Amino acid sequence: MSELSKENKFITVKMLKNYLENYPDQITVKIYIKVLENFEDDELVPDLILRNLGLSEEDFK
Repeated sequence: MSELSKENKFITVKMLKNYLENYPDQITVKIYIKVLENFEDDELVPDLILRNLGLSEEDFK
């Protein structure tokens, strides 16, 4: 997993799932929730997913 999270050192899958509950585009949410099923809740979110959603650590503070 660390290979996919070179920049992200903070945001876990569980944190992103919680964040997506209030995300305005529910179609996007459904897609990413399905993708996140491939990861454990305590794993770091891959950088590509965060970039695609336009998110950074600042969004989770």
